[in-house]
Amino acid sequence: MVIKKLRSVLGQVAESTGSNMINRGGKKRFKRCVLHIGTEKTGTSTIQRFLTVNRKELVRDGVIYPSATGNNGGTQWGFAACAQKKPWEMDVGVALGIHSAEDQESYKDTLRKKLLREFVAAPKANVLVISSEHLHSRLSSKETIARLKAFLEPWVERFEIVLYLRRQDRVAVSLYSTKIKSGNPTPILFPGAAKGPVPYYFDYEKIYDNWCAVFGEEALKVRLFSPREWEQGDLVHDFCDVCRLSPEGKRMPVVENESLNQMGADFLLEVNRKMPHMVEGKRNKERDAVTRLISELCHGKNYPASREEAMKFYHRYLECNARIKEKAFPGRSEPLFDEDFSDYPESVEQLEPRYEDAVELALRIWKMKI
Repeated sequence: MVIKKLRSVLGQVAESTGSNMINRGGKKRFKRCVLHIGTEKTGTSTIQRFLTVNRKELVRDGVIYPSATGNNGGTQWGFAACAQKKPWEMDVGVALGIHSAEDQESYKDTLRKKLLREFVAAPKANVLVISSEHLHSRLSSKETIARLKAFLEPWVERFEIVLYLRRQDRVAVSLYSTKIKSGNPTPILFPGAAKGPVPYYFDYEKIYDNWCAVFGEEALKVRLFSPREWEQGDLVHDFCDVCRLSPEGKRMPVVENESLNQMGADFLLEVNRKMPHMVEGKRNKERDAVTRLISELCHGKNYPASREEAMKFYHRYLECNARIKEKAFPGRSEPLFDEDFSDYPESVEQLEPRYEDAVELALRIWKMKI
């Protein structure tokens, strides 16, 4: 009981001290906040692993990558949940236990207190780094982006928004594996109708415009997801360079191929039909465990589309790509993305999943568990 009371008092002191640290001599707590918003499928997991394993080293450099939203995977999707309009209607809210507007306010208040405690623990740090690809995909309006800014602004003098862009068809192919691993039994590879407005998820111009409208064009730092464009040909070094972080003395994460090969995709699609990804409003832990095993055993390339299909999908975005090029890369003469589609097959055979492959995977899973 005494220990419990002591913790409560210390927590109150930290919150009070943290509140006073929002402004120091008329200045806000952080000189700048780096908001790495994705986009999804542009190596965000690699960047987040780098930030996560080097938290202590970054603090010594005056940089906080907060753990207030959890360490699982590194992505700080709690910030997206604070700003979303109705997070309880989406997977993020469900995963975080947000089931109503009241829950969302309670979550924001709890997160604010956790952040303050971290800020108190590193009084000399003057740079805040937040990384979540969900900020790209979940905050799709100026209103929700403005909510995020309002949550962070009491602590921050200046914002820098880091955005990586990747050719749309390659994003879609990578996302296809993620949809399968997330439990979707009928994932769509290339979403959106052939005509009409392009989906926001792939509309880089619209994404750019929305974030510029809230934070100002000078805050946006747009990079291309291509080794040819990166500092030292390395994504982590490029991220450090654009964010003015020091990679020296830091542990570098192993770059993992997170896509599924054809065998793994076929196996998990059938698992998704048999095992729901949610049980009583919570993630199905058994299905998630199977997914982790299959992802480890079956990583690799899978191109479930023909060259013609990929080119047709990509060509839908040529106009908005041209406009974002003028806005974010003025003076650039070459295209934003290479237009080499030779890695796609000329045609795709729709082969039925093989019983032999399923047995092989089942045996490999069994061996991993014993």
